Amino acid sequence: MRGQSVRARISAINFYGESELSDVGRGAIIVSVPDTPLLSNNPDVTNENRIGLSWQGGLSDGGTAVLDYRITYDQSIGTYITLAEDLMQTQYTTAVALISGRTYKFRIQSRNSVGYSPLSTEIAILAA
Repeated sequence: MRGQSVRARISAINFYGESELSDVGRGAIIVSVPDTPLLSNNPDVTNENRIGLSWQGGLSDGGTAVLDYRITYDQSIGTYITLAEDLMQTQYTTAVALISGRTYKFRIQSRNSVGYSPLSTEIAILAA
């Protein structure tokens, strides 16, 4: 539904029954947070010293443009912290010191004017 408006009639349902259908709206657009982006490892960049990430935006931007992305990660200690935010591109290379042989876990969110998307599925990447 990216960039499209939908004109619909709605009704409400409660304990007493269902209401009449509403009149067709006047072009109001209901916006929400964007869908969750899809995060993946960039194997052309990943080695023992750095990890390359890339992602695709979710199917819907929530009705308003995606502003940026935020990546969080777990350094194999069970706690996620923000690695990078305000990212406008769809790829990132870690700038933190990594320990070779350690597995790091990453998640990403996209943000529009309404707020952040749900967290992506985590991906685990071995720094090797």
